[in-house]
Amino acid sequence: MTKKDIIETLNNYTLDKDKFIIISGAALVLQNFSNQTHDIDIWASKDYYEYLLSNFNCEFDRINEFGNKAFMIDDVINFSFDFCPNNYVYINGYKVASLRDCYNVKKLLNRDKDKKLLLKLEKELNKRL
Repeated sequence: MTKKDIIETLNNYTLDKDKFIIISGAALVLQNFSNQTHDIDIWASKDYYEYLLSNFNCEFDRINEFGNKAFMIDDVINFSFDFCPNNYVYINGYKVASLRDCYNVKKLLNRDKDKKLLLKLEKELNKRL
């Protein structure tokens, strides 16, 4: 999904923009750091997480890296409630995790698939100091 795809997809749902934050790969795409991602990961408060489960066609996705259940809406929006970004920016009216928070989570998870991305993020964040 490109930046345009992410925005169009989110606009097609009746999600409350104040109740979730876009994280992970989609956050990087929206900030023009990456070109595309395969899905849209969002953090939701526990209350909004319950709302999403009750009001959308959700399927269990997996137990995530933090040990909590993650669900998918229509196989495109992945959500959980365990990681809340400390800082976010607004893009097209949506809250998007900052590059610093994206970096911090990727570093915490320490996954092999994120090693190159971590180096690229670190380089970008150092330029901004």
